[in-house]
Amino acid sequence: MKMAEQQTFKPQRTSAPEPFNPHVHDLSVLSEAEFSDLFPVDAACKATESIRPSGTATDIVNGLTKELPNYLLNSEQRKGLRKFNKKPLNSFFDHKSWRNQIFKRHPNLAKILSTGFSLLEKFYDLDKANEVLSKADNALTLGGFKLGDDLTGEIKLSCTDSELIEAAENKARFCQLKIAQFGYGVRVYQLLSSFISSFKISPPELEFNMESIIGSLNRFADPIWWRRKLRQIQAETVEQIHRDFRLVHAKATPYASDFTVKNRRYRNLQTAEMMKGLFVVPEGSNPFEDFETLASVVERSHTSGVQQVSELMTCIRGFEELAEEMGHVGEFYTFSAPSRFHSVNKTGIPNDKYDGSTANECHKYFREIWVKARARFAKREIRPYGYRVVEPHHDGCPHWHMLLFMEKEHIHTVRKILRTLLTEDTPEEISRSTIRFKPIRMRKSKGSSAGYIVKYIMKAITGSCLENINCSKAGQIDIAPADAAERATAWSKASRIRRFQPIGGPSITLWRELRMLGKGDKGKCEVANAMNTTLDKVSEYVLEKVRRAADSGNWKEFCLAMGGVQVKRDKQPIRIHYHVPDIVDEITGEISRIKSKYGDRASNRILGVAWDSIVVITRRGTSQILTERELNAQRKMMAGVSEQIQSWHDDGRLFAPSKEEMQFLESCAIEDYQNMCLFMDYEALASNVLSDEVAPLDLCH
Repeated sequence: MKMAEQQTFKPQRTSAPEPFNPHVHDLSVLSEAEFSDLFPVDAACKATESIRPSGTATDIVNGLTKELPNYLLNSEQRKGLRKFNKKPLNSFFDHKSWRNQIFKRHPNLAKILSTGFSLLEKFYDLDKANEVLSKADNALTLGGFKLGDDLTGEIKLSCTDSELIEAAENKARFCQLKIAQFGYGVRVYQLLSSFISSFKISPPELEFNMESIIGSLNRFADPIWWRRKLRQIQAETVEQIHRDFRLVHAKATPYASDFTVKNRRYRNLQTAEMMKGLFVVPEGSNPFEDFETLASVVERSHTSGVQQVSELMTCIRGFEELAEEMGHVGEFYTFSAPSRFHSVNKTGIPNDKYDGSTANECHKYFREIWVKARARFAKREIRPYGYRVVEPHHDGCPHWHMLLFMEKEHIHTVRKILRTLLTEDTPEEISRSTIRFKPIRMRKSKGSSAGYIVKYIMKAITGSCLENINCSKAGQIDIAPADAAERATAWSKASRIRRFQPIGGPSITLWRELRMLGKGDKGKCEVANAMNTTLDKVSEYVLEKVRRAADSGNWKEFCLAMGGVQVKRDKQPIRIHYHVPDIVDEITGEISRIKSKYGDRASNRILGVAWDSIVVITRRGTSQILTERELNAQRKMMAGVSEQIQSWHDDGRLFAPSKEEMQFLESCAIEDYQNMCLFMDYEALASNVLSDEVAPLDLCH
């Protein structure tokens, strides 16, 4: 292994290449960087052409050097080693041509593959570099499914987004043809399941009824479904290849690769531009009204950066206030992964113990430890509560931060359990336990618990209010806080890791739904109407107390009104109410289930919140997402209809109802709507729904 050179290998960051113009660019005076940007494949081939194997075949046969790996020589070539033992190693295998073929197959990643190959050859040897390059080539090539005598086309994950969209359309069209040829059935499902599995896509589970088969096959034939799956696989695969080549670290591209960050940025810009031209039109609204754009609605939601930070800090602050009231103490824990999950060390030099694990596999390792810890806590009747934050190390390996509140006498037991579980893996490499598990006692004299964890939240979402970025493994990182937040977000999306998770508190979804009822008296009136009581009496009920706590943004009071922390969902007084929308035939009155766009059973949707047999509706009606062109078309149609009705009214052929008649009709409509909402949808809730349960409705209550 080559470890003589201790200086850090630092790949240069590159910006998007400009389009080539032969009248502007003089090839005779191009710098190395300009040549690399214009001709990535040629630059990759040129950068590695001097790398050749050393030694002879005799050395390999005698075991004096490392044996050739299987992916380079087949059995016949191995048998021929003794016959041609005096020839140099590269006479059996043309390494240069083999590398260049890989670079040409993946031109968009040729420079990355070349840089990573040179890095591994420098710190290890040629065999290691070839092995990782071959693994990357296989990972970037999807498909190879053989149907009869025909071999279906492959997909190169190194392609651009437009090429990926085209590939998704081609694969969906292939599935459409097979469905049209053989029809809907289990045999076609099995055939196409094998087809999509060759692209590393897991087929949906089949319930062995015709509705489920139709839904699955229609998904296979949908280019949007293919596009979504392929984009996720591309993000995971390309990011892991960067980690395999040791190109993600503090000295090069911290947290995530430039490819992932730029791709995510491009997608976000595309999405933002698209949402500016879409309008949210509520059902039954007047098309001449002013409607919000989809972009403004998303900006106000909890998914936007500012709103997300506010909600997280409100919940954490509420947990801290609750702990102070109950006499509990706060503990801050940091979970770090074993060396086998880290691709490089803190200086950027490749880690010999890295086994190729992905960021998601490391996150799964932590989740399994936490499941075991919770089981041991339950046996000892220890019920900590708080928040968990996941963030990446400089090399893209995740680690956990946990802010937990508990009774003071439980601190020693909790620390012992977590320390034991986190040091079970490869204990021989642990010099001190704080490498894997670092506990910190929260003390009021040194500041609040919420103030301690806020830097981790800001670093992960917006990067504001931070002067510099520090990593527990690599120290201070030379990167702007806003860029660090962007990279951390891109990393979590590519790795499919949920970064923020409340522990032991009530449902955050219930909190959001109650806040949707409206502020102050508006929300109070909604609850009073649902309970068929007056505003004076409604304040005495638990439902209004919980709503009032959520409306005021007081997480502590919300927890207390819901029965406290670590209360099971079926023991909490208020729950989310789900239902499957129905279609009612206006002529016959026949009720039928709404189906998904794929023709199978629609998923359960949130209707409102339930307390005992009372349902308060938080989501009334539906909304359409229309383009400006579609909205203008509706306005033109309504303008013509309005003119026609006005002419009838002027001619005396149409009379508008009086004010009293309108009030009567509105009261009848409201009463009918409330009666429909009284009866909960138990058929929809009979299936396995991983959500809050709803208590049975007692009609005699």
